[in-house]
Amino acid sequence: MDLRLRHPTTPILGAKSEFKAAYQHVSLHGDIAEKCAIMCDKFALPSLHLTFGGSPCPNEFCIYSELSIDLANDLLHTPNWDPKVLCSPHSATLPEPVLLDISIPFASAKQLDIVLEPDDWGKADIFIDDGMVIIPDLHTNRDRAVHALLLAIHTLCCPLDPNEPIAREDCLSLGKLAEEGQLSESFTILGWDINT
Repeated sequence: MDLRLRHPTTPILGAKSEFKAAYQHVSLHGDIAEKCAIMCDKFALPSLHLTFGGSPCPNEFCIYSELSIDLANDLLHTPNWDPKVLCSPHSATLPEPVLLDISIPFASAKQLDIVLEPDDWGKADIFIDDGMVIIPDLHTNRDRAVHALLLAIHTLCCPLDPNEPIAREDCLSLGKLAEEGQLSESFTILGWDINT
């Protein structure tokens, strides 16, 4: 609402990126692995990675996810960061943004009950493993938006080497990136249909 109030005729774009099989990329510390063990007959089978049923696991994974969003927001707010020079290898796969027809008028925003500090760089946020970014289509924001989140995830996760001794998947959900990583004025985040 604050962006629409300050920029009544500027497109506001959003997109989503997410960690793939998020919990599988984080190893459990020994004492937590013991607490998350599965009992089979008289044997305890500890997991080597975070489990979806383990009570400490969401908190453990949030250390990584919140750090990735902090890094993405720092990148978004760094004027001299050039996503064409420093970027995730997956940045090149992103298609151009989808804008609504210019004949569709912008709705006007209502006055907020709170005062927000003006921020025209955009904002990234995350819910467990679903990262999202929303930016006003100003200056170079369009080129930086999704790239900031992709680079943050790529930086935090161990990048894949072509000669990996143990096969493992990329930390980024490439299938979801192809479907939801494109900037658009109309998008779905966590089941909410958003039309800016």
